[in-house]
Amino acid sequence: MSDLIALLGARIPANLAPFMLANVAVPAVRGLPHGADVVARRLGCPCGSWELKLRTARRRERRGLFGRRMVAAPVAPVYAACPVCGREVLLFDPAVHGWNGRHGRGIRPDADDEAWFGTAAGEVIVTYAYLAEDEYRAMLADGCPDPQDWFDCFAVVFCATGAPPVLVLADECATRRETRV
Repeated sequence: MSDLIALLGARIPANLAPFMLANVAVPAVRGLPHGADVVARRLGCPCGSWELKLRTARRRERRGLFGRRMVAAPVAPVYAACPVCGREVLLFDPAVHGWNGRHGRGIRPDADDEAWFGTAAGEVIVTYAYLAEDEYRAMLADGCPDPQDWFDCFAVVFCATGAPPVLVLADECATRRETRV
């Protein structure tokens, strides 16, 4: 891990500021980015509860052989809610957060409705990464006050008690072709 990635990882992105945070290892979930430049944090409510519920938008998709099966897949935005105190906070919206959201090019997927991700509360872990090191160095040199808010990718993992972790949402780490504005 480079010194720059360590610096950015030590800062708290604005979308995570409303939560208590604990550094954790990246959970072993298929499709989840991992490596030295990926930061993983467990979220908690300021009231002291480390168990949260997630509310996401949902999009109905046809899957399976010949598209015969209709599935409701979670899409952004994602909200985290505390079952103890009732506080609900926007956790991630690609139209607002991260590299593309900060440039106004974030795209919110089409959604059919909103629903709770699960019926029970559980452990919520977020991962995010800073991959374009040269661009972050240039941002710091230009005096950007908040480079930690410009993460390259973001993922949300949910783990109910006694169940394996589930990837709720992954805003993919894609190679960016656009230039900084």
